[in-house]
Amino acid sequence: MNKKRITGFVFIVLAIGIALSNISITGAVIGTSISNSLSLVAVVFLIAGFILTFQRDRNYAQEILDQRRYVDDTRELKKIARKMGYNLIEGYKEGTRVYSGNEVLTVIPNHRKIGRKGTAKSILEALATGESSFRRRQAHA
Repeated sequence: MNKKRITGFVFIVLAIGIALSNISITGAVIGTSISNSLSLVAVVFLIAGFILTFQRDRNYAQEILDQRRYVDDTRELKKIARKMGYNLIEGYKEGTRVYSGNEVLTVIPNHRKIGRKGTAKSILEALATGESSFRRRQAHA
């Protein structure tokens, strides 16, 4: 499970625990007490828990492809890859390698701008799908 989702579940359980521990049935209450403040804290934990639990991970590359935007700035492509949680290793002759685990997904060129739309689109598709943009050579039988 995602760390955010687990934290959200913990917040929801904590909110329910705080709310149940502060139940007191009395007559008309005048003024403030500690239970009213803790009820407010429980509501805050409950709201934060729901937000963390039901928040989805964004696929920035897919959003750009769906909007048919053209991203030719390599710094922006690197920023998108980092936001999506990929590992970037610079220093290679061909450019910055983008890794998913131990597999190289794609390579973002070293220049500032990408000249062709097809190159930028294939990089974004690799980031969106998580599948390598390189063609695999098959062994001949």
